[in-house]
Amino acid sequence: MATNEIYQPELFEHGIWQENSDIRAHVSPANQTIYVFITRNVIKTIESIRPEVKLAGQPGVKGVTAQGYVVKIEDIEDIRRVQFNWRWWKHFDEKWPTEKKGKFAVVCVRDCMRAGHFPLWFDAADDERLNIQIAGTDMLVFCRKKIQVKCDSPVARTGNLFIQTAERNPLKKF
Repeated sequence: MATNEIYQPELFEHGIWQENSDIRAHVSPANQTIYVFITRNVIKTIESIRPEVKLAGQPGVKGVTAQGYVVKIEDIEDIRRVQFNWRWWKHFDEKWPTEKKGKFAVVCVRDCMRAGHFPLWFDAADDERLNIQIAGTDMLVFCRKKIQVKCDSPVARTGNLFIQTAERNPLKKF
C-alpha cells in the first residue's frame, strides 16, 4: 500500500490492492471506449509515480464513498483502447445509480468479447507432439484470466482512470 493515501474513517480498504484480477477493463460510455490493461501494470504505475489520491461519492449517498488514485491513461504500460460499434452506448445515463452503471459496464465488456474485440493476454506453447501437428494443431493456448470491470465515465473528459483503493457501500449494492 502506498503511503500518500487519505483515509476517511467510514472507508475500508477495498480496491486494486485487495482484488484478485489479472486484467482490468474500465468502460467509458462518454467516448465509447473500453480501456483494458493488465492489473499488475497499473499497480507498478501507482508504485512508481505515486499519483494523486481523490475522493469520490455516489448518487443518493451523503459524504465520501470511495478513495482512489487518478492515473493518466498514457502512464499505464500496454494499455489497450477498444472502441466498437455497440448499440447500447446511447442508452447510458450518467445519473444512473452506481450499481446500474456497473451492470452496464459488465454487459458492454461481455458483448465486446462476444464480438471478438476484447484483448486478452495468453500463455501459449508449441505443441511438440507430431501426431497433433499433423492433425493441424501447432500451438496450445491457455487463458484462464480474471477480469475486473469498472464503469469509469470521467476518463473521457479527464484522460485519467480512477483506480479505487477504499470504499464504503451504505446502499449495500454490488
